[in-house]
Amino acid sequence: MGGLLSSLNTPYTGLSGHQVMVDTTGNNIANANNEFYSRQVVRSSAQTPLWKQNYALGQGLHVMTVERIHDEYTFSRYKKASVEKTYYDTSFSGLKEASSYFPEIDGVGIFNDLQNYFNAWKDISTKAGDPAQKTSLAEQAQTLSQNVRDTRERLVQLQQRLNDEMKVAVDEVNRLGSQIAELNKQISLYENQGLNKKANDLRDLRDKYEFELNNLIGADVFKDGIRGSGDDQIADFEESYTLTVGGMALVDGASFHPLVLDNTQNASGIYEIKYQRSDHKVYDLTNSLSSGKVGAILDLIRTDDVLGCNGNIGKLQEYINQLDTFAQGMIEATNNIYAQTAQTGASSDVLNIGTQDALVNSGYNVKEGSFDVVMYNKEGEPIGTRTVTINSSTTMQDIVNQLNANIDDNADGNASNDFDDRFVATFNNDTKTFAITSKNPSEEIYISFQDSGTNFAGALGVNRFFEGSSALDMNLALKYRDDPTLIHAYREPVEGNFEMANLMQELQNQKISFFSADGTEHQETISGFFRFLSSKVASDAEATNATRETKEAVYVSIKQEYKAISEVSVDDELVNLIRYQSGYSANAKMVTAIDEMINTILGMK
Repeated sequence: MGGLLSSLNTPYTGLSGHQVMVDTTGNNIANANNEFYSRQVVRSSAQTPLWKQNYALGQGLHVMTVERIHDEYTFSRYKKASVEKTYYDTSFSGLKEASSYFPEIDGVGIFNDLQNYFNAWKDISTKAGDPAQKTSLAEQAQTLSQNVRDTRERLVQLQQRLNDEMKVAVDEVNRLGSQIAELNKQISLYENQGLNKKANDLRDLRDKYEFELNNLIGADVFKDGIRGSGDDQIADFEESYTLTVGGMALVDGASFHPLVLDNTQNASGIYEIKYQRSDHKVYDLTNSLSSGKVGAILDLIRTDDVLGCNGNIGKLQEYINQLDTFAQGMIEATNNIYAQTAQTGASSDVLNIGTQDALVNSGYNVKEGSFDVVMYNKEGEPIGTRTVTINSSTTMQDIVNQLNANIDDNADGNASNDFDDRFVATFNNDTKTFAITSKNPSEEIYISFQDSGTNFAGALGVNRFFEGSSALDMNLALKYRDDPTLIHAYREPVEGNFEMANLMQELQNQKISFFSADGTEHQETISGFFRFLSSKVASDAEATNATRETKEAVYVSIKQEYKAISEVSVDDELVNLIRYQSGYSANAKMVTAIDEMINTILGMK
């Protein structure tokens, strides 16, 4: 009886084992649409046999463990493809929006405004004294200036929106990192309780968080001592887990070290991302991050305050700088020409230099050379010329001294009718302004700045047409906004003279100097430089989109490979369910058979 009763244990193990198999199959089917759920399988073997004198008697089925189908190598490739796709998706989204600020289609955009502006100067040349034409010119100049300012402001706002997005992303990185550390703790506690107990669902959840964190910021995960079962699709257990960001351990086993955001150290307000260790020592990781959503945003919005590891600024900041360069070049070239229009005095912008500061290399685009200050009488006849020379050491005081020097400008031997007799030049070191004023305004003597390559009047805004120094503040000079009829189309002060209007039209086709933020000089026409800028914005977006499409194709391919290994196939699971049901039924029949055998013995008399 004892031997027969003990025989019940063998089908019992079969019933229990197949029950586990049915339950596992049901769990697989229930999670078939769970993206990060890894298909689970029951690993089983024969029980240790009962050794008899002449044979070994099997004791039934032994369920060793339930483990998930997970290939760490394929998962790593899947993460890499996904983070690259995320990087280019984010980059393209930002660049696509930036390119929409430079539409440059017929009738729209800054390039069209340029054409209208120069056409307005052309119209003035035909009707130099017509107030309506001057009003039209003022309107076109203001429209151009407004659109340049608006385009820059939109780029800055895009920069700030992305900066805010980056803050949200880093906060999410910290949340995910903290949860991964907690999961590591739970996995360690569970799996240390038994050799073959595997925290499959906890590992799936950790993979999900790891995948999402990697997409956000680009992380490297190190799992030491990885080992798997005999199935070549399984490599899962590890002895240690470290997740690093920018070379620093964000998660080390069950320990978590948060990232810290700080935008108080730079004027642009762009966040710097720092790493804080448990001893509160802080490391700046901003220059080390170049992957995922955060890396893409940084590569778009970096300013001069927050340079990349290669010393580069972000693409949006590059566009802002180029737009500033465009505006500055146009402002200075226009003002340098407009300074030729004869006026009864002269004044400059408020400057950021002192009386003893050298003009060349002062931050203003003043070059070595010379310029003439030509005097005209009210009939428009030249009555004297004062030449001013600029070299590498010339200061504002030197300019003032040359203008005020007692020189016979017109070589007539008369010491009372030269420039220094009629005008006085000053530089106020308190207000930082340069001025030339008439000593006797009733004489109606006019002066014209005619340059020979120094860009003095343009750089310092002497008798300016445009005010401002960049796309941030470019505008028509206030006095012309208030009264457009004050705009002069002439160089010599004679009505009917439209030399200034002709010079402005010629400016449209002349190559002028554009100075980049790093001081590099470019020679290009005004429209040519703007075409270069708008083309660069468009080409950057197109190139990024092409790369994005390639990365997406790679991502789709590797995702399918990963899913083929770990994803649940409902059809396969239904086939397995039939198998396990059949096995369960067979073991149940064994129990019935043994029960009948026991009843037979009990019924013997």
